[in-house]
This record gives sequence, structure tokens and C-alpha cells, in this order.
Amino acid sequence: MNIHSEREVKSFKDSQLLSRLMSYAAPYWKMILLCILLSFLIVVADLARPYLMKIAIDGHINGLHKPMVAVASGDAAKLETYGGSTAAWNGQDYARLEPEKAASAVLPEGAEPRQIVSIGDQEYMIAGWLPAQQTEVTLAEAADGDRARLSANGKLYDAIVMDDEAIGAFQKQDYSGFTRLGILFLLTVVTGAILNYLQSNLLQFTGQTIIFNIRQQLFRHLSKMSMSYFDRNPVGRLVVRVTQDTESLNQLYSQVVVNLVKDVIFLLGTIAIMMQMSMKLALLSFAVIPFLAVLTFWYRSVIREAQRRSRVILSRLNAFLAENLSGIRITQLFIREQRQWEQFDHHNTEYYRAGMRGTVINSIFQPAIGFIGNVAIALLLWYGGASVIEGGITFGIVYAFTHYVRQFFQPLMSLAEKYNQIQTAMVGAERIFDMLDEQPAIVDAPRTRSLPKPARGEITFDHVWFAYNGEDWVLRDVSFTIQPGQTIAFVGATGAGKSSIIQLINRFYDIQQGSIRLDGVDIREIPLDELRRSISIVQQDVFLFTGDIASNIRLNNRDITDEQVEQAARMVHIDEFVRDLPQGYGTPLGERGVNLSLGQRQLLSFARAIAFRPEILILDEATSNIDTETELVVQDALHNISAGRTTLIVAHRLSTIQHADQIIVMHKGKVREIGNHYQLLAMRGYYHRLYELQYKDQKPMQKAK
Repeated sequence: MNIHSEREVKSFKDSQLLSRLMSYAAPYWKMILLCILLSFLIVVADLARPYLMKIAIDGHINGLHKPMVAVASGDAAKLETYGGSTAAWNGQDYARLEPEKAASAVLPEGAEPRQIVSIGDQEYMIAGWLPAQQTEVTLAEAADGDRARLSANGKLYDAIVMDDEAIGAFQKQDYSGFTRLGILFLLTVVTGAILNYLQSNLLQFTGQTIIFNIRQQLFRHLSKMSMSYFDRNPVGRLVVRVTQDTESLNQLYSQVVVNLVKDVIFLLGTIAIMMQMSMKLALLSFAVIPFLAVLTFWYRSVIREAQRRSRVILSRLNAFLAENLSGIRITQLFIREQRQWEQFDHHNTEYYRAGMRGTVINSIFQPAIGFIGNVAIALLLWYGGASVIEGGITFGIVYAFTHYVRQFFQPLMSLAEKYNQIQTAMVGAERIFDMLDEQPAIVDAPRTRSLPKPARGEITFDHVWFAYNGEDWVLRDVSFTIQPGQTIAFVGATGAGKSSIIQLINRFYDIQQGSIRLDGVDIREIPLDELRRSISIVQQDVFLFTGDIASNIRLNNRDITDEQVEQAARMVHIDEFVRDLPQGYGTPLGERGVNLSLGQRQLLSFARAIAFRPEILILDEATSNIDTETELVVQDALHNISAGRTTLIVAHRLSTIQHADQIIVMHKGKVREIGNHYQLLAMRGYYHRLYELQYKDQKPMQKAK
């Protein structure tokens, strides 16, 4: 089995993924709702700015020539229905109208239409309104004093010649309007900045909290997985799932969800304002949307597969890296640096190519959306510019439209980026949920039975058959009984099944046939925590965690006191060595305890096993890394720590198990012989042959003496 070949991840529908992802956000719905409300206010502030510019252009910069309604100075109240500010001149009060509303306006009694027009450098006020379309105005009769007659489209208008003072009376409201609009514009900018700051912090807090919870759940789930799961999943792959894949979800929660709503609100608001200002220009601007839809569907079809492939290759790269860094001594010892570099280069090149594929897809998609947006602006300038010349719309509307079209495509580009983030998150979610959905192979039974307190330590194997894969049997019809307090040893050639028996007793794996009983209770019916609390194992390969010596003995179990830690160390004769260290039991250990010798690490693992005060102690080749002198010390300690508890020893060196009450000889997955050291030698069977092979070199040496 190649652990670097990742199996295909279970397929999920987008709706399933989104539903499960949103379930993590549900407890924080109040914060998310507040962020959406802030998004609405931010959108209002953003949409208001181009509209304020349009008002400034049409209402004030070009406002002097807008249609007006005039009433006698005493009837100024009649102008309130038109809103806005008024101007007073020549015994009358004036209110401006929007050009498109002038044709259908119903004037109050006593009101008259008025409009200021330009001929050359001279301004005239005519009695009436010019047509909305562009009209050429000429002087029909020369001015007589302050009176004149103007002609437009064959129609004559009475006009009054206006001097600078008169013009100033009408422009006064424009200057005050600029002040109000400037203040409003600044307020929208400041308000938008404050709201964006608040929203960003709330989103980051919410997103980081959700990701924190997901990582916690993943780690708890991994802690419950069976050994078979870790056999087929390299550490690098699992690290990518817990770190990289969860981080891809961070963007979804802290940026995409709320900002997606914000962008949709922004688009709807932009569309509404554009259609309200000019339906023709709005429809013209939206003409490019079908092209945008086609582009988006193409992007959707390719980007997720690119993201998925990138994650798979990243898992392989991390797995390879973790494996090779752990075995760097072997690499250097056998001078395999170049070969390992070539393999790393292969994985790294694949990851580079996968990343570049995603980059190329994005480099096509993002500029394509920008190009489509610029096409929309080009259409707008072509049609809108002609309409301004013809008088169909005002320059302020065209100017505002150019801003709104840019703003319209800005969230679309943002949506494209978010879509990429969503696809990345979806790929990460697929891998995370695939991991979470894989249930541990070893779980508590629906109905459990507790062991007596304390456990006696009687172990019975009853016709046990076991295989790691299929029917490739490692144990075949194994039966034996270990009495409470006995010391039992397992011997046999490599692959005989000794370590598999140890793995089965604490349920790292489950058997396929037969039963294993502890104190008469099938271990599959005992709660896992209770079963493993009764058993301590010392393995050949000692794993020490980053931390000090004391924490590695108690494994951060605060129920184990400092006195018990020191007592366990004394029992395995490592206390004196530890006390001679500069910081004693507080001495920090390097990664995997590299600053200790192999023997010292092994003794530390003995102390760890004893500190937890188990009823059953298992030593799986635990003395293989200890020199002969230290072994004598450990043998003495074993006599002490095995007293009153069932002890199981797996060993190749027969000298370490000659004191055992019973020795079980394994061969090709079966129990071949059972007895003590002397009984088995007398049988002259498998054990005798093992003994002869191990000590045959010593007999000639004795004769030579």
C-alpha cells in the first residue's frame, strides 16, 4: 500500500457542503447579522457618493440653466412642493425643476415658467421652458434696455437681459449647495471607513473563532481514530487537513459569507439607482452580462478541479517532507541526499504546476471581467455622450453612470475572487468532512461492561484469528490464559505475531474471530478509556514529547504528583541521572528526546508506564535499546514493578525473560509451546532451537577458556 497515493475523497454536493459549513456559523448568527447590517450601511455610503457627484454637476455646476418656476415674492410658500433652495430676483422667487419633469409639471396658480439661457457670453431669462432636446437659441430682436426676444425651434420667447449681479443671485444657492454636498460626501467617506473597520474586526473575530472550533473538532476526532487509520494516512497529509484545509475555510467565514451578501446588496442597489436615473443607459450597460455569465460558468467548471488537484499534491509533498525529515539520519548515512532531492523535486514540481494552473485560470478570468466592464463603459460613453449632445439626458447622469458601471463590475470582480475562495473552501471542506465522516474502527460497544476495581489482570485469548488486511492472517486460532499477577513472555521469530498480540490486548485493532477477555469480560464490551487505563505499554521505539522530563513521565496528567514521578524514576534507577541534570526534572527535552541516549529514553518510558500505576504492564521489546549493564538494573526494577500486576514481555533476547512464570512460543501466527524456561528447554522444540541459535557462539568461547 502506497500511503502517498491518496484515495479519492468522497463526493459532496455543494448544497451539502454549504449546509454543513453554515452549521458551524449558526451559533454566531447575531454577529453575522450585525455584519450584514453594517454591510447594508456601507453599501448606502458607497452608492451615495456618485449620486452626490451627479447632483453637484446637474444641480449646481449646470444648475443655472435648469427650468424654473417663478412666483411673486409674497407667494414663496407655493414653491415648497418643488423642494430644494430658492432664489429671489426682480420681485419674484424662483425654484428649479429637473428637465425631465418640466414637461409634465402642473404649475400652481400664479406661477410662471422661467429659464436662463446663454447666447455667447450673455445670459437671458426667458418666459417659458426650452424643449428637453438640444435646441439652438438665437437672438430674434436686439436688446432694448433690459428686454429682448429670443428664438428657439421657430418659437419666440420674451427675455430679460441679466447682469452679473442677477446671475450671482441665482448662483448663491449653488455655492451653498457645494458646501452641503462636500460635507455629505466627506461624511459618507468617514462613515464608510468606520463601518468597514468595525465589520472587518467582527468578521475576523467570528471567522477565527469558527476555525478554532473546527480545528478543535478535527484534533479530537483524530485522537479517537484507530491505528489502522494512521497506518494508511501519513502524518503530512493529516497536518495539511488540520492546517491548510481549515485555513481555506477561514476566508469563507471571515470574508466571503458577509461580503458576498454585501456585494449582492451593492449590485441590487446599483441596478436600482441606474434604472431610476436612465432605463436606456442601464439596459445598455447590462448588455454585456450574458458574456459575463458564459465566462463564469467556464471558470466554475475548471477552477475547483484545479484547487482539488493542488491540495492532493500538497498533501503528498507534506507527507514526503515529514517522512524524510524524520529519517534524515538514514539519508545522510547512506549518502542518499541526491536521490531524496530528486523525489522532492518531483513532488515540488507537480505542486508548482498545479498552482500555476490555478494562477493561469485566475489570470484569464479576472482581466476578462475587467475587459467586459470596460466594454460596458465604452458603450455608455458612445450612447450617453450622443444623448447629452441631443439633450436626452444630462452630463451628470452620464458621469454618475460611469462610476456606477465601474462600481457594478467591481463587486462582480470581487464575486469572482470570492468564487475562487469559495471553490478553495469547498475543496478544503470536502477533505475535512471526508475525514470527520470516517468513523473510528475501534469504538465502545452500545452496551458496555465495567471491570472490577481494581482489575485482577486475568487475560484469556479464546480461538483468536486476526489479520491486518483481508484474510492475510497474522494470528491463527490462538488460545491461552494468563493468570492474575503472572509474568508472561512471548518469543518467536520475526513475524510470528508477538507484537500483534500486544496490539490486540489494548484494542489498537479488533480481531476477526474468537474473543479476548480481561477478567472474564470481552474487551470489546469494556469502555476504551477504562481498558487502556488498566494497561501500560513500554515499546521498543520510545516517543518523547517536547517538554521537560517530568511532563514526559506524567504526560501532563496532574493527578500524578511530583512525588509519584520521582518514585517511578527511582524504581527504574534513572532518578540519580535526572537529579544530576542542571534543571533536574524540569530539564527540557529536544524533539523526540534527542538530548538523551537511547537507553535513557527507554528508562524514561519505563518510568512513564509505572507512574500511571497500571494493573497490566506490557513490555514490547522494551530492553532492546539498553546495554547489558543497564539491562541488569532494569531486570532488578522489573522484579519490583511486576510484583502484584500481570506483566507481558515480548523479547528476542531470551536472557531477559528466563524469570517469566510462563513463556509462550509463537511461530507463523500460532501458539507452538507454553511453559517456563526449563520446561521448554526440556521439550527440545521451537524454544530450544531459538536458545541454541542465540547462545551457540558462547560455547566455543567457554571451551577456549
